[in-house]
Amino acid sequence: MYYFIVNEHGGSGKSVRCWDTVKSILENKHIDYKLYVPECAGHAEVLASQISEKEDDDIRIVVVGGDGTVNEVLNGIRSFERVKLGLIPSGSGNDFSRGLSVPRHDPKRALEMVLNAGDGKLIDVGFVKTGGKYRLFGISSGFGLDAVVGTGINTSKIKVVLNKIHLGRLSYAVLTVVNLFKMKTHRVKISFDGGPLEEFSKLIFVAAMNFKAEGGGVPMAPDASGDDGLLSVCMAAGVPKWKTFLLFPFLIMGLHGKFKGFMLRNCRTMDIYSDSATVLHTDGEFVAKTGNVHFECLEKKLRVLV
Repeated sequence: MYYFIVNEHGGSGKSVRCWDTVKSILENKHIDYKLYVPECAGHAEVLASQISEKEDDDIRIVVVGGDGTVNEVLNGIRSFERVKLGLIPSGSGNDFSRGLSVPRHDPKRALEMVLNAGDGKLIDVGFVKTGGKYRLFGISSGFGLDAVVGTGINTSKIKVVLNKIHLGRLSYAVLTVVNLFKMKTHRVKISFDGGPLEEFSKLIFVAAMNFKAEGGGVPMAPDASGDDGLLSVCMAAGVPKWKTFLLFPFLIMGLHGKFKGFMLRNCRTMDIYSDSATVLHTDGEFVAKTGNVHFECLEKKLRVLV
């Protein structure tokens, strides 16, 4: 059975239009489905939990929404062995669909992919723990600047203005520059794969990537793969803010790994111990303000309908 979770408030009305298209196709093809509409933030997680516990041997949850809704659903799944996840992207960033090569502007083709996926394929899922909080992520989890920007972008006045002039894709870049010069940097110790602690000063951000891009297509980890059993870490540290600002265009182009101040490496686990707290996110959703974080890759955890 297909269980559609439709975020009617996503994408400035785009989700509703996508669902109208999808619903018409489903009914024309006489495909059985059930519809669920989240009533508020966090409700998609509750719905996914309820659906994943149904007595159904073939649970196929299909999200019509953006990355935030996908993150909620991912964290609501209670039986990854019984659930398959599909996606009709209708958000503004759509980095999860970008990572899976799902058509982002064509709900008909995206639905066709879901319906023809068979058993789909297995991909990795990220896991993050801080204090007593645990969250899963499909795209990325970040500590520092990218978290500050990612969690604030949807309520930003800058994004509202840029959306009105059809330049919404620039929101992430503009907010990154604005927050770069306002934020406090950090001194941290990091252990990769349980190894010895490595010290980094003037840390601006650390991003643990499952896919290549976040923030609406910013290629933080150009060589990342969602099914290699590894997190691809991107970090900016050890250089003045002004130099990071000058290198920012290279980050947008995915060429930042060639420059001092950026570090790219793969690992299965990463533990961060910071001298001061900052924002932590998963897929752009706020998790906590914290100084100590554990990241982990859960290999081949999720079956997706692609």
